[in-house]
Amino acid sequence: MSTTKSSRDSAGIRSADRTLAILDAVGSAPDGLTAAELSHALALSPATTYRLLATLQEHDYLVRSRESRYILGRAVDELGRAVRAQILATPDARRVLSGMRDAARAPAYLTVFRGDDIAVAHVADSAQHPRIGQLHVGFAESAHITAFGKIMLAEKDAASLTRYLDRHGARALTAHSITNEAALREQLDEVRALQIATEVEEYMPKLACIAAPVRGRSGRTIGAVSVSTTAEDFASRAHDLERIVRRGAWHVASASPGV
Repeated sequence: MSTTKSSRDSAGIRSADRTLAILDAVGSAPDGLTAAELSHALALSPATTYRLLATLQEHDYLVRSRESRYILGRAVDELGRAVRAQILATPDARRVLSGMRDAARAPAYLTVFRGDDIAVAHVADSAQHPRIGQLHVGFAESAHITAFGKIMLAEKDAASLTRYLDRHGARALTAHSITNEAALREQLDEVRALQIATEVEEYMPKLACIAAPVRGRSGRTIGAVSVSTTAEDFASRAHDLERIVRRGAWHVASASPGV
């Protein structure tokens, strides 16, 4: 019995090692690799290679291109976002957001960016200051009409922004949503200049949000912190809320040494 179990454990470890080796090899090849190239590089039989590739494809860790080359799939990208969120949303960073919530008397959000995707990494709210109903830890959409989304879009050059709008569009959620490309580009120019983004009743009626960029060691924007409040409250406290998110963004970056 113990010998059989030991053999199964060893086989499982070998299979896991080979699976990870395939992911490492594909991830290191800019144009991907064919099954034959993987079999040769990793000294695996064709049958074993195809079996492992099929499993990785089934779970979206690999995708097979038209040229029969294997490239990394969506599941790997999701893991990357999760790692980035965990690195950025450290216990210290969460304490910063809790402090922002208390100072602003409003819920505070930490979002992280990867390509065209935005993930809400942490929300600091309370019974007195509840979060926006549609925003929870996970993916967020409608970047063109959210304050943190505008921070992300402002980092794109003209060509990248055009590609983004071609893919995602700029649909309206309220009567105040910006859907005109020229108007959006003008607003993003202002975001770049001021390093702050706001939206008032663009995402939800009677709601306003303000966000500041979180920068990594390279100076690249990797996320944003933001607070949301009523449009009426925002009109009377915009300056104070701006100060809170600017300081919060700096402290989050400082509290996340790995970014």
